[in-house]
Amino acid sequence: MTRRVLVRSWLGRGLAVTGLVLLGLALAGCASGPVASGFALRPATISPNADGTDDVTQISYRLNRSANVSIYLIDDKGGRHYFRQESRRAYSSEPYQVQFGGAIDGHLLPDGHYTAVLEAKDDYGRTTRLEQPLTIQGGDPVPLKIENLSISPNLFTPNRDGISDRVTIGYYLNKEASQVNVYLVDGKGTRYPVPEDKIRKVGAKGPHEHDYDGGVDLGAQPPPDGVYTVVVQAEDYVGNKDQVSGPLSIVSGGVPQVEIVNAAAQWSAPIVKLGDTLSFTCTVRNVGTVPVRTKGPEPGTVYSMDDNFNSLQQPEEPGIFRVGLDYEGNSAGRQYPFRWQLGSDDELTVINGQKYLMPGQTVTVRGSVIINEKMVRVAPYFWIGLIHENVWIVMDKVQYQQITVEF
Repeated sequence: MTRRVLVRSWLGRGLAVTGLVLLGLALAGCASGPVASGFALRPATISPNADGTDDVTQISYRLNRSANVSIYLIDDKGGRHYFRQESRRAYSSEPYQVQFGGAIDGHLLPDGHYTAVLEAKDDYGRTTRLEQPLTIQGGDPVPLKIENLSISPNLFTPNRDGISDRVTIGYYLNKEASQVNVYLVDGKGTRYPVPEDKIRKVGAKGPHEHDYDGGVDLGAQPPPDGVYTVVVQAEDYVGNKDQVSGPLSIVSGGVPQVEIVNAAAQWSAPIVKLGDTLSFTCTVRNVGTVPVRTKGPEPGTVYSMDDNFNSLQQPEEPGIFRVGLDYEGNSAGRQYPFRWQLGSDDELTVINGQKYLMPGQTVTVRGSVIINEKMVRVAPYFWIGLIHENVWIVMDKVQYQQITVEF
């Protein structure tokens, strides 16, 4: 009985060893052939000039097993120009194919005769090297250049206060480009795209200007405050590439948000006599995250019917906020001819010589008009509004009220 067990044990071990040997031989057989085959370039002569004829060659090859693949060109001086380097490729029953237009690392190779080399190294360290000739002739001789990058201003405050709210990114393309990308990138690599040039065709030869507001004109939050790099990338039709960059800082960015609290105001009286004063009182709050700019006249200032903010030497100014008063029959030629500052000078914060209502701050605005002219009707409507000048009327026709004018 013991002898039979020993025989079976030795027999089992022998079969196992034999199996391993056969498996090793099979694997060795699989790995003994060439790693790659069928390396071809069609056509073997290209003229990369974007005329649509022989601008590119199609590189094709087969892998008999998974490998790291390098494809490069050797010029007449022995220099190597890598198109692919140590790129991992899996075994496939179908050939690998890729187009090559003569550009390496964003620069078109000069006309000349080259040797295209394919090197494939498998997991056993075996390498197959295959070669094919390639001629480049009639290539576009002009490299792509992005010139004269300008970023103005380079300190950007996208908050719609009318001061440094926009940045102009300008540059010059020395030739037509097939694609252009302009964006901001922060220290973490996050990109913020810049809209296309609205005047010139994208990629056209010549000067370009991009007007960038950080998205606040559409009510979007701009990129967070910080230091950014403005990047301009371009590529022409034969694969030449260029990139330029410059610094841009964003501070005090955000969408201004102000409201007349409860969309309400109080009128001094429902009936006034000709020559009397009509007044209103309202509360204004900065509900946003950025300061909002404002200007006089201060609350409490009294207008007459033949006055307006211009006659009080307080003309419109892009980006400022004011509370205005308007009425039925207004013949001044513009809405809200009577306007007041958001809060008194003592309540506001001065930043770089400008007056601001700070985030979270609430102020009371009182305005008055002497009714010294006859109205178009006995009981015209009066109302107030919150104006973001040269931008939009934030709140229109607040506390729309009929006021009887006796005369």
